Amino acid sequence: MNESPSLNNNQMVYLLEDDKDDAYLISKALQSDHLMKHSVLTFDSLESIVNALKNLTPDIILMDLNVSDSDGFDTMLTVKQHALGVPIVVVTGIDDATLGDRLIQLGAQDYIPKSELSASLLQRVIRFSKERHLLLKALENSVNKDNLTKLYSRKALHLKIEELIDHARRYEDSFALLFVDLDNFKPVNDIHGHDAGDQLLQHIANRLHMFSRSTDFVARYGGDEFVTVLPHIKSLNEAQQAGKQQLKSICGDYFVTDLQGKAQKVEVSASMGYAIYEEHGTTATDLLKAADEAMYDVKVQKKN
Repeated sequence: MNESPSLNNNQMVYLLEDDKDDAYLISKALQSDHLMKHSVLTFDSLESIVNALKNLTPDIILMDLNVSDSDGFDTMLTVKQHALGVPIVVVTGIDDATLGDRLIQLGAQDYIPKSELSASLLQRVIRFSKERHLLLKALENSVNKDNLTKLYSRKALHLKIEELIDHARRYEDSFALLFVDLDNFKPVNDIHGHDAGDQLLQHIANRLHMFSRSTDFVARYGGDEFVTVLPHIKSLNEAQQAGKQQLKSICGDYFVTDLQGKAQKVEVSASMGYAIYEEHGTTATDLLKAADEAMYDVKVQKKN
């Protein structure tokens, strides 16, 4: 799923609301916004919006908690599960301040009781929610990114795996890890210098990011080691297909680094190991260890 685009003057809004009159009033309120154009798609059931989220990611989601096939916090959690990275504003007929606090604790950006709903309030809440969401995301990224490669850091990787473990237990889902280690990186540093080595790591990081799905989580584990987390992967065959794509992206062609003003051609090879949640471990430590050991076995086989 693609990440939500940045704040602009034309944004896609998903509205989960099974009351036609309320859906009409909300859409009408957004149409009167003079600062931003809103394209609104309305869904009257949880199932319908979940299916839509598989194909297109909106800029923001407005939702009622109680619809034809779901109610309460379960509605919020299910939408959040399928709309990672999308700000959510709850618009509900329940007027309860404690409910609003709990919704924000569960990940909503804001909460509007329908009894207080007005065009100006809705427009303002959407604008502030989107801006706050982007600011928090930028702050989170600056803390959790590796300085050299701009991929996620080792700390962020552990947090992501823990998040997916919790998700897998709750929804009987699974995920996979790809552990990549470059085979001949040390000679690059020894022969061409650390600047060339740093450039190579940046090039490889860009390739790994480029040839991953938008839902994948790519991190630098340390040195010349990289880990990709693949959500919703349940078999080794699925993980291997994604792994082959990544290996082809970094081993199928050479890279060019700037060596004191001269272009230096560098070829790399890499070894990869896989781990599937439950099959190879149920904790972040066990899964990373299993994927690392599988990668090391591949490296030993190459040397032999």
